[in-house]
Amino acid sequence: MFFFLGEVRMVTISVCVGSSCHLKGAYEIIEICEELIEKLKLKDQIELKGNFCLGRCTEEGVTVMVDDEILSGVSPQNFREIFQEKILKKLGEDGTDGSN
Repeated sequence: MFFFLGEVRMVTISVCVGSSCHLKGAYEIIEICEELIEKLKLKDQIELKGNFCLGRCTEEGVTVMVDDEILSGVSPQNFREIFQEKILKKLGEDGTDGSN
């Protein structure tokens, strides 16, 4: 019998679903995120949540928080790149160790 004793990294993604971000594509971003989580089999490593207002309503794009880092200007067009750069890097899924 084998047991995995290593640490499993967890990342929390919070997508603003307030009215401003809703109009800018928040739900499409959530759908893309769900698709990537499923495709990459990361259900046990990513917690996806919706938040009402992260306080960046006047900034361009949707506001997304990855753990404690707030990202503005997120769109359905650039979310896959952000997922690669921010989320997969934290999980060490891009060949890095997850450290900065």
